[in-house]
Amino acid sequence: MATVQADVPVSTRLALPHANEARAVQSRTDAARIPWPDNLRSIAMLLGVFLHAAFAYARPSQSIWLATDARSSVLVDATIWFIHLFRMSLFFLLSGYFAKLVIQRKGLKQFLLNRSLRIALPLAIFYPFLLASFTAVFMFALSYLESPRGLMGLIAAASKDATQDVNRPAPGTMHLWFLYYLLYFALLTAALSQLKWLKFDWLFQRPILLTLAPLVLIPGVLGAGVPLPAPESFIPTWWPFAFYGVFYWAGWQLFGREGQLDRLSPHVWKLVAPSVLLFVAYYLSMPSLDLSLLMGHASATSPFSKLVAVVLTSYLSVSLTIASLLLGKRCLQNRNAVLSLLSDASYWIYLVHLPIALFLQTLLIPFALPVWLKLTLTILGTLVPCLASYLVFVRYTPLGWLLHGKRSFP
Repeated sequence: MATVQADVPVSTRLALPHANEARAVQSRTDAARIPWPDNLRSIAMLLGVFLHAAFAYARPSQSIWLATDARSSVLVDATIWFIHLFRMSLFFLLSGYFAKLVIQRKGLKQFLLNRSLRIALPLAIFYPFLLASFTAVFMFALSYLESPRGLMGLIAAASKDATQDVNRPAPGTMHLWFLYYLLYFALLTAALSQLKWLKFDWLFQRPILLTLAPLVLIPGVLGAGVPLPAPESFIPTWWPFAFYGVFYWAGWQLFGREGQLDRLSPHVWKLVAPSVLLFVAYYLSMPSLDLSLLMGHASATSPFSKLVAVVLTSYLSVSLTIASLLLGKRCLQNRNAVLSLLSDASYWIYLVHLPIALFLQTLLIPFALPVWLKLTLTILGTLVPCLASYLVFVRYTPLGWLLHGKRSFP
């Protein structure tokens, strides 16, 4: 997409007066929507499907997942936690980016109406459906599996023995916690959007400050614990605001300043290569995720290992999120029919994929198949019905209009 001063070097554009920057932002808001953020979001959605499909086969983390398969892999486990370090951070950053896009194009009132229709209403509509779906999958698992393992085994034993003292948590937001917190961020955006928020251009002009920036995430990581959990309670907690809120704000600041990424683009592999090496240290410093944690037993991880994991979580989340942006801007610039379809379908897939994945994971448990075959069957068995149902029942219907706006028939 052509932008204002497209032929001017980035270093020169950074020195332009604020009036020119304002005209550049206005031109961005008047122009067609650039494709790479949408394409990147669709890739992040696919990573989420992989992550949830893979949990059943991740040793040792699988024990805290409802569907615990006898076949498992440490490599699958490591891949899950690598993705986990940046996937939700990237989603919140892109959410902040698109929030400013909507406000710049349509104004604050339309932004609030948009978020009410796109977030609050789907959350209210799909929550009962998903709660019933998860209950149905749970009941199927109890009747289908002779000897449930892991978390499902613990729940099955408790359901058969009424004398057991088991804490049964109240229903939470499930994987819809992302939408739940986006509502809070939307309200904060509406309250703060009229203020002159601190611009972060100076971070790129002082690399030493950019390297220290991840330290602001440490309080949020300390409040959450490592690895970062899903804040599924309906009672909001502070750490998602201290952690994911920083990425949301960064996405807000990025809108209209996408050229800032060009300064970092030549160095993307300098972010990726050390991050992969640091991830090894992070993975080794992670606490052991098993049923003992769910039963209230403290982790045996040393205080030093905890501190290392907290610092590495902060740095890896930032470096991998930035690397994802740089690679997305470099590789996903062009409009692509497949990625466009996935981008449109991503919201629907996000909403409905998890009960399907859990059902397939449970269904495959008794079969002695290789772990990678089970994982492949679970991913394909989740994506195919999600995409088929989207094309048939969602894309050109009022439900699709609610999730992403009207789409015309090809």
